[in-house]
Amino acid sequence: MQKFCFSCGMPVGGKTAGPAENYCVYCTDDQGTLKARNEIRDGIGQWMQQWQGVDRETALKRAERYMAAMPAWAEQ
Repeated sequence: MQKFCFSCGMPVGGKTAGPAENYCVYCTDDQGTLKARNEIRDGIGQWMQQWQGVDRETALKRAERYMAAMPAWAEQ
């Protein structure tokens, strides 16, 4: 069964597997600690800019809404 990052939703396995069980390599530091919310939001925003072809402000707003549905950020 495929696992997904609790922070960004990326499939976790192979090259994307980080040191923490529930998070991908992009959302954690080398010790497996979840990176700061703003850092994750900026990364998701950059991905959305490329994928959806939107401006930075729109991408960051969409990233915030997306993150609200992710287990790592839903309660914040």
